[in-house]
Amino acid sequence: MVKALREWLQALEHLLLPPHSLCELCRERPALDVGACRICLDSLSISWEKRTVQGYPYFSLFPYQGFGRSLIQSMKFEGRFEIAAALGFLLGLACREEPVLAGVDLLIPVPLAPARLKQRGFNQAALLADNIVGIWKRPICSHIVRTRDTKPQSGLPLEERKRNLRRAFAVLPGCSFQGKTCLIVDDVITSGQTFFAIARLIEQYGGKPLGLFAARTEMFGSEEVAEELPGVQ
Repeated sequence: MVKALREWLQALEHLLLPPHSLCELCRERPALDVGACRICLDSLSISWEKRTVQGYPYFSLFPYQGFGRSLIQSMKFEGRFEIAAALGFLLGLACREEPVLAGVDLLIPVPLAPARLKQRGFNQAALLADNIVGIWKRPICSHIVRTRDTKPQSGLPLEERKRNLRRAFAVLPGCSFQGKTCLIVDDVITSGQTFFAIARLIEQYGGKPLGLFAARTEMFGSEEVAEELPGVQ
């Protein structure tokens, strides 16, 4: 009887005062409403920025360094899907408040090369997009595909990055981007060559391309312009 009463009181307590969920980034401290704790948010050095690659604008949430870099790597190489959930939620919040993105019609996750998708088992860009639309409702389009396996862009010189992506993407039949604003989504932007290749393809099909990335490096070309916007907390 005492045990049953104790269990009933515990159930009532959880109903009236539900336990705090853990931060999806550190898995140690109680999370705020955005799914991450204050310490992790501060460690990300969040600064919502707009930049361009050869005339194509994109937005990013934080610099690819320190804590943010380790999170991206854990998400990609350790399969920590809860990190994608937290970062996707933060990106969704930022997109919802960004006037430039109000007219976005489609989200387009950057496709992985087939061999890398088979090896990893998931596409981190698709995971981010899935979580973005949980708070910022937009259709996800998967009609852009990689036509061949390419070398990883990281570590390649700029000119080789360009050659590596020539004719690497295609639009599947039955898809029209005509007159649509398309938001290209990925985890990190470095030289911007992948983003540029997909943006140019979308434009060739009549669409207006924009970019969205969780993190950015400082590896920018001379044509790239940075514009810092108010931080997203």
